[in-house]
Amino acid sequence: MRLVVDTSVLVGELLWKAGRERLRDTRLNLFLPEQMWQETQWMLPVRIEQFSQQHGLSPATQHDLVTACLEAVMGNVEVVAEPICMAREDEARARSVRDPDDWPVVACALSLGAGVWTNDNDFLGTGVPTWTTATLDLWLRRTDSDDET
Repeated sequence: MRLVVDTSVLVGELLWKAGRERLRDTRLNLFLPEQMWQETQWMLPVRIEQFSQQHGLSPATQHDLVTACLEAVMGNVEVVAEPICMAREDEARARSVRDPDDWPVVACALSLGAGVWTNDNDFLGTGVPTWTTATLDLWLRRTDSDDET
C-alpha cells in the first residue's frame, strides 16, 4: 500500500517500538514530502525530549531512541523531492482548505497516486484516501491472516 505519512503520525509512531515496527512493515510503501521531513527533523528532538522526561529515560536511552527513530525512517520511508510536490502545489492548496499547511502532503499523494496516513481530520475532503493508524492496523492484521490461509 502506498501512503504519504503525515508528520504528526510519523513523529508519534517513531516514539514507540510498535510504531517503528509498523513503519518498517514492507507491505507499506511510505513517502514523506521533503518539506515535511524538514519539519520532522525539527519536531522529533523536541518530542523525544518531552517523551524522555515523561518516561524517565536516561540520556543513553534517549540517544538510542533518536538512533532507532532515524533508522526507522531511513528503512522504509522515502523522502520525496520538493519539485515533485511543487508540481501539484496549486491543486493541493485548493484542496487543503481545513489546514493550508497540509498542502505538501496532499500534493505528494496526488503526485504518487497514494493515500495519506493521518489521524488528523483536516485531510478529509481533500480527495485523497485517508488511513488512520487504527484502520491501517486492521488492514495489516487482515493481510496477515490472508497470508496464513
